[in-house]
Amino acid sequence: MAKKIKFDQVEDYLTSLGNFFAQSTVFEADRSLKTASPAVTGRLRASWQIGENAANGNPKPPGEYGDAQGDSIPDPEGINYQPGTETIGNVYSVHNNLEYAEPVCMGTGLPASWGGQFRTREATLPGFPEIITKKLQVDSQKRFNDAVKQAQTKGKF
Repeated sequence: MAKKIKFDQVEDYLTSLGNFFAQSTVFEADRSLKTASPAVTGRLRASWQIGENAANGNPKPPGEYGDAQGDSIPDPEGINYQPGTETIGNVYSVHNNLEYAEPVCMGTGLPASWGGQFRTREATLPGFPEIITKKLQVDSQKRFNDAVKQAQTKGKF
């Protein structure tokens, strides 16, 4: 049988559950965005950063990033905090400040050299960050609600 939680411990339980979901959602967003990013040199994929209550940070300098090419996904990089310490109540931004991130990821701000056409070497969909974010938002809220209902059903509180 599940361990029962006293009434005065419910808030702590829900906070720890929220923190778990904040962390898993941030990591899932980071990994999904990196996976969807074209990775010819790996620079775009390696330049994704996670900010806590901020969305600034410098992209990686030009070069080859082997740990961000092919099927390789680089570890999460926090710019003003340590990834893995996410807590509910803070705002986390997974962002990319590389100068060509907008045209490649969103299909907007296309350089003149592209002749007004969106293009990548991979079959990247323009706007993929928004698509991923919306899906994660719905999925994360559903998983959190399901976890709370499961805890209630099993008599945890």
